[in-house]
Amino acid sequence: MKGNVLAIEDEQVLLEVQGVGYEIAVPAGLLQKLSVIGEEIELYTHLHVREDTLQLYGFSSLRDRAMFRLLLKTRGIGPKVALMMIDTFRGNDLAAVLERGEVEPLLQVPGVGKKMAQRLILELKGKLPQPFSPARDGKKDYGDPVCSEAAQALFSLGYSRREVEGVLQKLQPAIPEGASVGEVLRLSLRELGREM
Repeated sequence: MKGNVLAIEDEQVLLEVQGVGYEIAVPAGLLQKLSVIGEEIELYTHLHVREDTLQLYGFSSLRDRAMFRLLLKTRGIGPKVALMMIDTFRGNDLAAVLERGEVEPLLQVPGVGKKMAQRLILELKGKLPQPFSPARDGKKDYGDPVCSEAAQALFSLGYSRREVEGVLQKLQPAIPEGASVGEVLRLSLRELGREM
């Protein structure tokens, strides 16, 4: 969702998108950055549906949203705890903690006890999708944050790791400086369409 900030409340931002206001719960760290009313922002959202409510959750990156969705699939983890985990660790840090099987860092999150931390590790260790797995060659984020975001979008569209890495490596010299995630994504999809 892309729109203007109308208000900033305790745990939510009120975002106007084409004349409609949406209340979106966001991580506390992101909320602190949204200090300007009227500022245009872009959030990657997840709609959480329960019997009695519909709640939007917003994230600054596709990676954080994907991790949030993964956490929600874990027994006993609700959206509030998942949001706090995203806020505490931010993206790949949480993935690394889970992959290493470290209980102690998870206990920093309010609402996460030892049993829940152990369950998280048991259910998610070794099952994180490739974009979350700590890089074995020391490289991270496909070169820069914009390419990393584009990579996450391509993964979510069903492209394989080999296809994504191949196309981004091929396009790297052609990507203009200051290009947006959308521009890199369009170039990548165009190139992947040619290869099919």
